[in-house]
Amino acid sequence: MPLSKIIAIANQKGGVGKTTTAINLSSALGILEQNVLLIDADPQANATSGLGIISKNIEFSIVNLFRGDTNTDQCILDTHSPNLKIIPGSIKLAEIEINVKNPNLNRLKTSLDSLKDKFDFIIIDCSPSLGYLTLNSFVAADSILIPVQCEFFALDGLRKLLSTIKSVRKSFNTNLNIEGILMTMYDGRVNHNNHIVNELKIHFKDLIFKTIIKRNVSLSEAPSFGTSVFDYKMNSEGSTNYLNLSREIMKNLIPTKQKSLGKKIPQILKETEETILLDPTVKDRDLDNFKTFSINNKNFDKLKGCTKKEVIEHLGMVYNDIHSDVWMYHITDKVSLIKKNYLYIYFDKNKVSHIKLRRFKFSSKLD
Repeated sequence: MPLSKIIAIANQKGGVGKTTTAINLSSALGILEQNVLLIDADPQANATSGLGIISKNIEFSIVNLFRGDTNTDQCILDTHSPNLKIIPGSIKLAEIEINVKNPNLNRLKTSLDSLKDKFDFIIIDCSPSLGYLTLNSFVAADSILIPVQCEFFALDGLRKLLSTIKSVRKSFNTNLNIEGILMTMYDGRVNHNNHIVNELKIHFKDLIFKTIIKRNVSLSEAPSFGTSVFDYKMNSEGSTNYLNLSREIMKNLIPTKQKSLGKKIPQILKETEETILLDPTVKDRDLDNFKTFSINNKNFDKLKGCTKKEVIEHLGMVYNDIHSDVWMYHITDKVSLIKKNYLYIYFDKNKVSHIKLRRFKFSSKLD
């Protein structure tokens, strides 16, 4: 293979098997005699620790690539898995995303250009958000592999991710494709799992991988031993699943007819309200245009348009009623005469329509 294929593994929803797929797909490709580089672009650095590498002992990591202060080759480490190397992650990635002043969405792509003739596959484990780091990964990638857990909210998350991919393809990376949608944590005994798989096949047709990753104890236990499922238990069902997935991806390298999204995808994209605007002509774009809401920055306006489920993920349920269209949160630890210390969230059709910040005075006497 003269040039590598760069595959970003992404889903803004956590707990779908993204890092598990990054580790075990990379290891499986290596076992099948492909030269593989795994890039840990997640501030949690779970792909790094999942391969037995202690991030605090590392001199060079992906942080150096984003800062542009070192040679790319210096960041590459060997792993115990055959034909697999890694550019480790670091918690310091979070500082880059928060403090970035001059966003350059080509930063990672520029760093990887020098590696494309050294590896057959470059796998990027993306951050579970659609911020600066993940957008850099999308710009650098040839395709995106989307792990999806077999659950009710799978389709909703896919709509948002497809909207982002569409924006990146239009503004920054016209060659970006979808490698496929990977069903994970599947349990054939659960009727609901089968229903979700069937629904996704109706909507996305050829984009669904034939391989389905089934629930397997070995897959969840292997990272705690700092290894892939192949070194932990080679004869497990998890090992078989990821070997089959790697073969399917290698087979996809052979030019065939274009994969079909299915006739309903225009409607899916039309329903997406969270279209992300990425204008490459503006040098000093405000990253708030595509950052997800964070309770730490108190930018509560970012909650507008979120569903109740997303609000719960950010703020918790506390004492609110799931069926109510008005929720309230106490957002400061102490009563302040300056800061407004209560947040009111108003829903319309299960989405945040507007918010209000209010301040209350309390009597110093106890009842």
